[in-house]
Amino acid sequence: MDIQTQKLILIEQLLHVDDTTIIDQVRDLLRGVSNPVVGYEANGKAITQKDFIKMIEQAEDEVAMGKYQTIEELEKEAESWR
Repeated sequence: MDIQTQKLILIEQLLHVDDTTIIDQVRDLLRGVSNPVVGYEANGKAITQKDFIKMIEQAEDEVAMGKYQTIEELEKEAESWR
């Protein structure tokens, strides 16, 4: 079976799907081709490559603006947690 036939069969199947969850899963799968999942948050939410790059750029911007804690500052703060 050639690729065009497979695509047409898939389209026909999708036309009969009434469950939005399945449609969302197919959409996510197709997006993943150009924007793969590179990790997961602690709650299980997927992190895509584009989202991860945005997170890194935001962190770099915060460091450049001085919005960070040194190890010493964090250790001092942690002492108050006991």
